[in-house]
Amino acid sequence: MPRWTDAARAKQAALIARWKPWEAATGPRTTAGKAKAARNADKGGDAGRAQRLADAQVELMAALAKVLQLAGRRRAK
Repeated sequence: MPRWTDAARAKQAALIARWKPWEAATGPRTTAGKAKAARNADKGGDAGRAQRLADAQVELMAALAKVLQLAGRRRAK
């Protein structure tokens, strides 16, 4: 990927300033779209990592409970 030169960067900035894409941006309009956009940060970063860790801990505890249950059955025989 080519690097931007200072001249190319200035030219692109001028084009974007003339184009003004931020004036056409509306964001989500429906309630469902707004709710989905509000969860964007949950997919990655610390919030997403924390949720994945919590999910993994729940799975680990369920597996441990199953192992202990099976070990108890084996001793009872």
